[in-house]
Amino acid sequence: MQATAHAKNANTHLEANLAPGERVLWRGKPVQRAFVWRTWPLSIFGGVLIATVVAFEAVILTTEAPDLLAVWGVPFALAGLYMAVGHFLLTYREWLNTEYVVTEQRVLIRHGIFSPVLTIYSLLGLPQTTVEMRGDGVGNIIFRPQQGHGYGPWPGYQMMWPYTPGYLVGLLYIRNPDEVQRLIETHRRS
Repeated sequence: MQATAHAKNANTHLEANLAPGERVLWRGKPVQRAFVWRTWPLSIFGGVLIATVVAFEAVILTTEAPDLLAVWGVPFALAGLYMAVGHFLLTYREWLNTEYVVTEQRVLIRHGIFSPVLTIYSLLGLPQTTVEMRGDGVGNIIFRPQQGHGYGPWPGYQMMWPYTPGYLVGLLYIRNPDEVQRLIETHRRS
């Protein structure tokens, strides 16, 4: 699978990267609510951490323990606030910078949180596409090699962090992923 990635300004239009005569077959963004709220389980851990910090601070400040020990809770409180609500701000920013374009020859993916990157894949070089439904009419199209054909990172494969074995890249949380997958597969064979 051939992939090229380079940094682009968040406001760069993907059309500027199309070859002369290259036709856009499909263009989309992730569904905002599904994309942003996909990290909601982290909020549970954030809530638990905040509750623990509040209990710790209450014990320190209501007993004869030195009040200076209360400072130890500050980094944990900040981490708990990030885990409870802050991660939603980052995934929202990531959603703003994410866009997908499928042409007759390539898949272009712009993504990133602070410094969006444009990744371009040749349709002919893509590994197997798999649809994973994530809700009513919303799902992911994941590009991954078939079992035994190169799981894991190597040059040309773009990894998302944290790396999950077998997960490479894809079109995440899009509407009607079956139709988009059919479109990709049709043009790969023509």
